[in-house]
Amino acid sequence: MPLSKISPLRGFLSATVILVALGIYVVANAIQLGADYRLVTRTHEVLRHLDRIETLKHEAVAESRGYLLAGRGEARDRFWRVSGELHREAALLLDLVADNAPQRTRSQKLLEALDRRLALSADAIRTFRPGQAATINASAARVSAIRAGDVDVARRLDQLRQAERVLLALRSQRAERSAWLVLLATGIGIPLSLLLIGQAHRRLARENRVRQQAEAAASASNAELNATVAQLARLSDSMGALSHYSSMLQGASDAQELYEITSTTFRRLFPGLAGMLYVIRASRDHAELIAHWGSPVAPNDPSPEPHACWSVRRHAPYVIDDLRQGMRCPHIGRPAGAEAVHGVCIPLSAHGEVVGWLSLQGEGRGHIADESLAVRLCEQLSLALANVRLRESLRHQAVRDALTGLFNRRYLEESLAREIARCQRRQQPLAVLMMDVDHFKAFNDRHGHAQGDAALAAFARMVREMCRPEDIACRYGGEEFTLILPETDLATALERAEDIRAGAALLRIGDAGGALLRITVSIGVALMPDHGDVGLELMRAGDRALYRAKHEGRDRVAVAAGASAIGAI
Repeated sequence: MPLSKISPLRGFLSATVILVALGIYVVANAIQLGADYRLVTRTHEVLRHLDRIETLKHEAVAESRGYLLAGRGEARDRFWRVSGELHREAALLLDLVADNAPQRTRSQKLLEALDRRLALSADAIRTFRPGQAATINASAARVSAIRAGDVDVARRLDQLRQAERVLLALRSQRAERSAWLVLLATGIGIPLSLLLIGQAHRRLARENRVRQQAEAAASASNAELNATVAQLARLSDSMGALSHYSSMLQGASDAQELYEITSTTFRRLFPGLAGMLYVIRASRDHAELIAHWGSPVAPNDPSPEPHACWSVRRHAPYVIDDLRQGMRCPHIGRPAGAEAVHGVCIPLSAHGEVVGWLSLQGEGRGHIADESLAVRLCEQLSLALANVRLRESLRHQAVRDALTGLFNRRYLEESLAREIARCQRRQQPLAVLMMDVDHFKAFNDRHGHAQGDAALAAFARMVREMCRPEDIACRYGGEEFTLILPETDLATALERAEDIRAGAALLRIGDAGGALLRITVSIGVALMPDHGDVGLELMRAGDRALYRAKHEGRDRVAVAAGASAIGAI
C-alpha cells in the first residue's frame, strides 16, 4: 500500500511497532555487544598473563643460572620468589580460561611444563656446591633436559597465544558485526518511523482542515450553540454557583429580592471586587444605582443617563485595563489614588432590550478574574429581572383596569373580603362607596367614545388623587366605580363622598382648543356592620343607595337604608 494511502492511525501504529521492535533489537544487540566486549577484554587479559608468565619464566631461569654461575645467594632467593609468582600467575590463568575447555587443558599442560622446567632449575640449585660449576656444565643429560623443558614451555605458550588470538579475532569480528547491525537497524528504522509519522501527521492535518472547513460552513445557530457549549465547558468548575444563583433568582418574588441575591452572590464569588448594579428606569431617561457592594475604588454617578455606559452602547461587556489611563465609561470617575484600577461593565439585556448594567472594579491592572462567570451571572440576572417585570406587568393587567388604572372587579371582590375580615378583627368600621357617572350613555352618544373614555380616565385620576394609601379604588364595570374605605365611619365616608361628587362636577373634559365638557356622578354609601358584614351585602346596599340617588335627581350622595346617621345629601 502506498504511504499516501495509509490512514493516520495506521501510520502512528506502524511507527510505534517499528520503534518498539527497533528498541528491543538495539537492547538485545547492546547486551550481546557488552558480552562480546567482556570476552575481548578477557582475551587481552589472558594474553597479558601469558606474556607475564613468559617473562617470569625467563626471569626465574636467569636467576637460577646466575646462582649456578656466580654462587650468589640473592640470585637463589629471587629464583624462589619469582617461582612463587609464576605459580600464582599460572593459577590465575587457569581461572581466566575456566569457561574454555580446550584452553584450560592447554593451560594445565603449560603449568605442568613450567613445573617440570622449574623443577630442573630447583634441583640444580639444591645440588649446587661451590666449586662444582664445571661438573654441572659438563652434565649433558641435564642440559638436554633443560633445553627440552624450555622448548616445551615456549611451544605451549605459543599454542595458548595462537588460540587466544583466534578467539580475539572471532570475538572482535562478532562485536563489530553487532555494532554494524545496530547502526543499520537504527539507520533504517528511525527514518522509516519518522516518514510514517510525518505522513500520518500530514494526513491528520489535511483531515483537520477539511473538518474545520465543514464546521465553518455550519449554520449560525449551530455555531452559537457550540460557542455556548464551549463556554459552559470552560466554566464547569463554576456551574454549581451559577445553578444556585439561578435557582435563587427563580424563587425571588420581586425585584428587590433579585438585587439582594445578586449583591450577596457577587460578594461571595468575587470577594476582592466592588460592584454597582444600575437599572434603567421605565421612562428610559436615566438609570438608577439600586445596589452596590464592596468599597468602590473610583467614584460612580448614582443616576447616569442610559448611554453613559459603553457596555449599553455596544451591547457587550466593556473591559477597562486601567481606569486612570483607558477610555472610561462616563458614569465612572477617575480614581483618586496613584494605584492602577481595572474594571468591567456588563450589560443586562433580555428579550432584545437593555434594562441596566453591572459595573465591577478592582485594584491593579488587567482583566477581572472569572469574567466569563460574571457574564453568565448577568445573563441569569437579566432573564430574572425581565421575568419579574413581566410578572408585575401581568399582575398589574390582571388586577388593574387598562383605561383608568384602577383595580378591576376581580381585585375588588378579593380585597373587600380581606379588608372586612381585617376591620372585624380590629373592631373598626368599613365604608363602601358605589359611584356612577350620570347619563354616561347619552354622553357617549353625543360626544363619542373617545371623549367618554377621556371622561372616565379623568374621573379615575381624580379619585386616585383623593385616596389614602390604604383605600382601594376600583372600576366596577362600565361607568360604575367602587371605593373601599377601611376603618372609616359613616360621617367621614359621607364627607369623602361629597368631596368626590364636588370634584367630579369641577372636571373639564376635552382639548384646550375645543369645547370643555362636564360630568356629574351619583354616589351610594354603605357601612359595615350597619348594612352587613359580607362584601356582597355591602355592595348591594351601596347599589340600592346609588339607585335612590339617581332616582332623586342624580349628582348627589345617598346612604343605604338602615343607617343611623345622615340620610342623603
